[in-house]
Amino acid sequence: MANRVREILSELKTSSSDIIGGAVVQVDGLVVASSLPRKIDEDLVGGMSASMLGVGERISSELMMSEMKQVYVRSPDGVVIVNALGLEQALVMLVSHDAKLGLVLLEMKRAVEKLTQIL
Repeated sequence: MANRVREILSELKTSSSDIIGGAVVQVDGLVVASSLPRKIDEDLVGGMSASMLGVGERISSELMMSEMKQVYVRSPDGVVIVNALGLEQALVMLVSHDAKLGLVLLEMKRAVEKLTQIL
């Protein structure tokens, strides 16, 4: 399973030059698989993603009375997008600052469909 997840992440990364890397993480921050540049700490991505998931889920449930589907943080240097994969895992993508987010989100949607089938 982890090998197939890595394949999907690699395909996603090569689908757009705007995608820096990605990972599938559990809600507790454990990284299931990743396709990240060497300079990026995988454990840090897992931990920060878990924090984003927690806050996103709380905001969605408390303020919108709904499930969280996606949360993102935009900075001058890029975007981090966390997309729920059911209740226990999420797809995390690191994207360049000048990315065409519509295209990236479309590629993420396709990857989410594949990932939910195998997770």
